[in-house]
Amino acid sequence: MKKTLLIISIVAFFATYCGSKNEARRDATTVGKEGWVFEGWACAPDAAKAKQGLSPAEYCTEDLPKDYLYMKFSAAASERAIKSGRIAQMMSTCRDAALTQIKGDGLSKIIGDYLEQASGVQDGQSTGVAIVRQSKGKIKGVGIYDCCAIDNDTGRCVEEGEKEDWSQCMCVGYMKFPGGKEAFETMAQEIMAQQ
Repeated sequence: MKKTLLIISIVAFFATYCGSKNEARRDATTVGKEGWVFEGWACAPDAAKAKQGLSPAEYCTEDLPKDYLYMKFSAAASERAIKSGRIAQMMSTCRDAALTQIKGDGLSKIIGDYLEQASGVQDGQSTGVAIVRQSKGKIKGVGIYDCCAIDNDTGRCVEEGEKEDWSQCMCVGYMKFPGGKEAFETMAQEIMAQQ
């Protein structure tokens, strides 16, 4: 009975959530200052436009498939880079750590965090692990869209003109999931029903 109630709650949440006002953030439409800092579904990333600070909402057209999931997460520079105090070295190692994280074992944790934020799932981590395991070979195009230095006091991207400390960074990573949002949500619901 509890399992059935959980499944019904999750389905109802997704149905309600898809029509909510927060959907704009979830479909990669955040634009403006630090406009690339978003989560959600959009078309394939464009590295040149990312460097200009543009969100996929500014270049994805309706006819392009929205089969890329963009997810925010944080990473840290190497101890050696931090001890050196060199900003360029900290920036480089923080970005490298983010790329290693999303292309490795960290992908399931990042997916789990996304699920917990998007749907309120209590244990998104185990669902993230199961999605990655069951999608082995299907998930393609994993990478980093862009990163920003984190303000240690606010936990947000450093504002323009403020001193950047790249000891920690926030990044937007992406992955191509066959079938896009609907296929992803269907798989997540099936996995949660089995747990």
